[in-house]
Amino acid sequence: MSGASSDDGGSKVSLFGPYDLVSESARQVNASTLPNAAPAQIYDLNYIRSSPFHSDLPIASEDQLTILSAALVAHARLDDIESCAYLLKRYWRDFHLRSSVPMDRQSSFFLEANAAEAYCALGDVVGGALHARRALSMSANPAESFRAKSLLALCQALRGDMALASVQMEKCDGLAERNDSSWSNDSYILSMARILVLANSGDADALLHTAATLRQIDGGGDHLQYAADVATVQAHVLCGDIDEAVCLAGDLLACGSSRGHSMVRALLASLYFDTLLLRGEPRRALAVLSACAPSASRLVCLEAKRAMALEMMGDHRSVLRVTQPCVGRLAEHGLRAAASIMLVRGVAQHRLGEAGRARRSLADGFRIAARAHLSLNAFIGLARTDLDEVAPLISDVVPGVRTVLARLEEYRGILPDPPSPSFVPNLTSREESLAWSIYYGASNKDISEKDGVSVNTVKTQLSTLYRKLGVSSREQALTFLEERDFFMTEINENFIPSDTEKS
Repeated sequence: MSGASSDDGGSKVSLFGPYDLVSESARQVNASTLPNAAPAQIYDLNYIRSSPFHSDLPIASEDQLTILSAALVAHARLDDIESCAYLLKRYWRDFHLRSSVPMDRQSSFFLEANAAEAYCALGDVVGGALHARRALSMSANPAESFRAKSLLALCQALRGDMALASVQMEKCDGLAERNDSSWSNDSYILSMARILVLANSGDADALLHTAATLRQIDGGGDHLQYAADVATVQAHVLCGDIDEAVCLAGDLLACGSSRGHSMVRALLASLYFDTLLLRGEPRRALAVLSACAPSASRLVCLEAKRAMALEMMGDHRSVLRVTQPCVGRLAEHGLRAAASIMLVRGVAQHRLGEAGRARRSLADGFRIAARAHLSLNAFIGLARTDLDEVAPLISDVVPGVRTVLARLEEYRGILPDPPSPSFVPNLTSREESLAWSIYYGASNKDISEKDGVSVNTVKTQLSTLYRKLGVSSREQALTFLEERDFFMTEINENFIPSDTEKS
């Protein structure tokens, strides 16, 4: 950054323009982040954003630090994510500012709080939480404490730790109640944290109330309306109005980056993916996932989402392949994604006959969810996957599993036209032929004579089919396939033995 000034006809100027004017605008933008101040105008944010920080010169004065602080919040609120990333990378190293310029307490508070907001915009909840805690330690009045705790609540909610996020939200509400009740209503940051927590708790009415509050914020821009619409989509999902949720979410995503902030768009993409799974469209969901912006990957674990769709399609081995790189770095993905990864891996391992590994994965997934107070709604895309069959594996290890699965079953019951428990795996033509053969009651000998293979080969091929279906006998295979309407197609004429034909 270059803040070098010179005397040009007695007027102090800098690369930012008239120096005093830029500094004063920066102080106003910083002050506007507090709940007891008027929000910054778009003109002021654009004016600060246009300051040419992209330089390699070091910071030389406290005024320049003030401008840098304002630039962070301007870029974050105007959704200029690339510039946010540049400023944080250029002027911080290991979350410490690269400057020896002394700052007063309030300037330090604004710099830390605005850096936290910029990290939230990037989806880096670790950096956001670190700077939010520093800002909280520097706060000297209720308004500053409210802002720092709001940022901390959002970071915890994005990470998936709903227990800690709820605690910080309660503290914010307490500060607002003692000082100015409008603080909570006017806080965009706190409202985003509230949406995530309410979605996790399944409170659709409170979500709709929060959406209405966002729409009524004075001077609110399109990003507030967008966030309100995302909260409405989540409420529709919780109520089982999946078709309505898909339509509204699709319309919002079609707006591109012209309205909502990057963070909210990433959350909406995740929610839209889940709605498609709930409608039984895993292939369409995968197509949506492939179109996600790279920035979404920091807020949404794409591997966990992809694994959910693959599990619905019965491609269990691909589930394990996709999620294997994530197992060693679960902490990077957040608790919500970590729980989803372990649960979907456990289901896939169970259906592949790996009972021991399935038990460990499922137990880890449910333990992570319990520790963070995550409900089923945090990974609602799994609702189309039949988890009841895996409950006996871990009910003696993780208390409360039966209760969670009961809520899952209750939610499945409110969905329109509930589908069969899960999709039939992708079968090869040989496996399909075997399935039809056992459907018509053919014996192993009948199949070997028809296909010209040995009885032992038939037994081996049937074992492969059973393992792919997650069953261990003909009867279980037939039950599995009939429940999923596999045989509700034209009659297969390849093999209908005259003495075993089904009526």
